[in-house]
Amino acid sequence: MKIFYLIPVLLLITFSRLPAQRESFYEISRLPFTSNNHDEFAPSYYNQGIVFTTNKSEGFLISRLTTEGENLFNIYYTDQRSPGNWRNPGMFSKNLSSNYHDGPVSFSAGGSLIFFTRNIPGKRNELSNLGIFIADNSSGEWVNIRPFPHNGNDYNVTHPSISEDGKVLYFASDMPGGYGGMDLYVSRYDGSDWSQPENLGPTVNSELDEVFPYIHPGGRLYFSSRNSTNGSLDLHYSKKSDDEWRRPVRLPEPLISESDDFGFIADRDLKTGYFSSGREGTDNIYSFRSTFPVFAECDSIRDPVLCYVFFEESAAEIDTTLLYFEWDMGDGTRIRGLEADHCFEGTGNYTVRLDVIDMVTGEMQYNVAWFPFTIDRIEQPYITSPDTVKAGNAVVFDASETYLPNFEGGDYFWETGDGVQYEGETISHYYSSPGIYQVRLGVLPVISSPTDQQKACVYKFIVVTEDEDVPD
Repeated sequence: MKIFYLIPVLLLITFSRLPAQRESFYEISRLPFTSNNHDEFAPSYYNQGIVFTTNKSEGFLISRLTTEGENLFNIYYTDQRSPGNWRNPGMFSKNLSSNYHDGPVSFSAGGSLIFFTRNIPGKRNELSNLGIFIADNSSGEWVNIRPFPHNGNDYNVTHPSISEDGKVLYFASDMPGGYGGMDLYVSRYDGSDWSQPENLGPTVNSELDEVFPYIHPGGRLYFSSRNSTNGSLDLHYSKKSDDEWRRPVRLPEPLISESDDFGFIADRDLKTGYFSSGREGTDNIYSFRSTFPVFAECDSIRDPVLCYVFFEESAAEIDTTLLYFEWDMGDGTRIRGLEADHCFEGTGNYTVRLDVIDMVTGEMQYNVAWFPFTIDRIEQPYITSPDTVKAGNAVVFDASETYLPNFEGGDYFWETGDGVQYEGETISHYYSSPGIYQVRLGVLPVISSPTDQQKACVYKFIVVTEDEDVPD
């Protein structure tokens, strides 16, 4: 697989990453136009299809090879005639085809700009280091091809991912000053020039390779990081919090495998998308679909009202030197006085009464009021968990207090607020970074017909602190 083209693989020791999620909610399918005879990888959304990079031969009449006799990488495009019916891919643009390796690419919103990787031209078309180039879309033609100003002759700049507004560019490079082989960088456009590249730092970058960044419109930065155990590339994502990148989360199987997995893109809702993988010998493009149920509207957990003030207006005046009022709350609690302020321990049926008690003997003289009092359970999913936990420590989320009479035997689905999903009544999870996370619990009933399906969903916030901020 020629991900880096001319970049040597460095086998160094890297810091440990988060383990893969315990549950997988994805279905994948290899795209039918891919082949075991060549590589296709690094898809990018464009119009109604995808643009990708491939070393597919251009045909018998056209032969563009490296000095080693290998096919050059080119930029191709394809779309679907109907769902699942992909057209035969073709060259994306003659203007972007060169005597060098071309691709991968990234487009600004609307496709007005393209950022693409190409070898920096050398002597006699010799392959050299990789750089990023930019072109404008003029009536469907790509013109004004120009180099990214921070390309270098002594290092590689590659794998561009541009923000929707075309002003923030993420890329991979082995320029001096990094943490390992290839690191991820960002540069910003101020209207006239691109800022000096900024390394994303040691939270994202390791001593090995971080490559193929993809900035999702929702703010997540997807990328691949080289695994120190077997040397393969694993898909991860990170997201900024308080202007700091959180520790990367590794994506679950089947989005990762024992082979290289990279070049991830996704729709706005993160429900469908594409990625590339070498799991079948050559690099191929796969589609994925999330099977995790969608809970569009969730309510905050509501706790039942347990505290009340009781007062009996019809009570006659008594001789308080001989008698006193006493409330029996029905839960073993007795409160002296005409007014009682009481909090019950939980929901249930209580018998509340107001008696007049002889002050000398302690015996009841007569009953003033007697009535049943019910505190109903609220029909909702319910999350039982601590409100504050330490980063790195396991936290248990329990849904056993859920009260949904019409959902008996239902299935429980969790989103922990940091991108991890689970299924089950009780789960255990840990957070790697401090912050405030919204935990969501969704419940699906056991039903006979999916057309009758209903959903219930609640959320709560959990505060994750540094180790020293929460006592044991």
